[in-house]
Amino acid sequence: MSTNFLEEELHRKSVFRPKGERYLDIEYVPQTMPHREEHLRQLARIFKSVIESPSNTSQKVLIHGNTGTGKTAVTKYFGAMIEDSARKRSLRIDYKHINCRSKKTEYLVLLTILRHYDKNIPKRGFSPSELLHMLIDILEAEDRHLVLTLDEVDYLVRTRGPDLIYDLTRLTDDRLNAPQRLSLITIVRDTTFLNVLDSSTLSTFQKNVMKLEKYTASQLEDILNLRVQYAFRDNTVPKDTISLIADIASDMGDARYAIELLWKAGKYADSNNAERVYPEFVRLAKSEIHPEIRKEILDALSDSQRVLLLSIARQLINKKSAYITIGELEEMYQIVSEEYSIKPRAHTQVWTQIQELEHHGIISTKISGQGYRGKTTLIGLPEIPAEQLERILTKYMKSGEYI
Repeated sequence: MSTNFLEEELHRKSVFRPKGERYLDIEYVPQTMPHREEHLRQLARIFKSVIESPSNTSQKVLIHGNTGTGKTAVTKYFGAMIEDSARKRSLRIDYKHINCRSKKTEYLVLLTILRHYDKNIPKRGFSPSELLHMLIDILEAEDRHLVLTLDEVDYLVRTRGPDLIYDLTRLTDDRLNAPQRLSLITIVRDTTFLNVLDSSTLSTFQKNVMKLEKYTASQLEDILNLRVQYAFRDNTVPKDTISLIADIASDMGDARYAIELLWKAGKYADSNNAERVYPEFVRLAKSEIHPEIRKEILDALSDSQRVLLLSIARQLINKKSAYITIGELEEMYQIVSEEYSIKPRAHTQVWTQIQELEHHGIISTKISGQGYRGKTTLIGLPEIPAEQLERILTKYMKSGEYI
C-alpha cells in the first residue's frame, strides 16, 4: 500500500491544541468579549423590558460599524444571554441570527425563521406574505417572542429593497392592542441604507442606534491573546508575533482579519515543522490573505458569480489596466465558464451579477469617459490586486479551500 499521508498528518506535531483551530473560526463566539462589554450592557438595558413583559414590548435596534468590529459576535453573545435569562424565568423568548448575504431574499429569510420552529415546512409553495402570516400564527399559538437579528441586512435592502424590514416592523399593526411577538436587531456596515426606508420605519430604528468603533492595536492584542490561550499549545506564539498581527490589522481595526492572520501563520508553522509561530509566518500569511475577500463572501457567491469574478481578475491581468469594459469581461467569461463547465449567463444576467458583486464590495463600476467610443460601464477592483484575487479564486474553486 502507498504511503498514507493522512496518517502522517495526524501524527505530525502541531502548534495548535487538539481541536484548537475551532477557536479561530469565524463562527466561534468567545466566552468573553474584550472591549465590547459596554455594548452588551447597552443591549441589556434596551431588552430588559422584553424580559419583564415579552407580550407588551417590542424593541428595534440598529448596530453599525466596519467589518471586524465585533457586530456579529456581540449580537450572538447577547442572544445567548437573553435566551438564558428567559429560560431562568420560564419565558418563551427565542433568539435567531440570520445573515442576509447568504439568505439573499425576503423569502429565504422568512423560510429560515419558520424552519427554526417547524423543520418540515417545504422549500417552495408559499409567497413571502404567506410565510409571514405563518410566522405570526406560530408565535401566537405558542405564546412566543422572537428576538431576530438580520446581519448584513444592508446587502439585502440594496439588492431586493426594504420590504422585509417594512413587514417585520409592522408585524402586528393591523390588530388593536395585539401582543408583541417580535423584536428586531439589524446589523449594517454603515447607516446609508436607512435612506431607502420610509419615515415611519426609519423612526423605529433611530431610538436605539449603536456604533462599534474600530479596534486599536492594543485592543486587538487583548483579543488575540485570548484566542492564543484557547487555540495554541503553551509557548508556541511569541509576544512579538501577536504584536505584529495587531499592528497589521490595526490599520482597519479588524479583529476578523487579525484572527485569520493568526490562524494562517499557525498553519505555516505546522507546514514548516516549526515549534513556534514566528513573525515571518505572519508576513507570509499577510501575502496570501486579503481582508476584503473573506471566505464567507466567497461561500455566499454562486458558482456563476465566482466564475464571473475570476474572469474579471484574469482580464484585468491580461489588459494590464485599471478597468475593463463589459465586452472585454464577457470575452473572458466565455473562456472561464468553459474551463469550469458552467453554462455562461446571458448579457442581462451578467449585468445583474456585476451589480451584485458591486453590492458585495468586491468590484467597482463607473461610466467610461475620454478614450472610449460612446458610453460603457467600466469594471475594476478597488481594493484587492487582480493577481491575488485570481490566485485565491483558482484555489478556492479547485479545492474549496480559501487559502
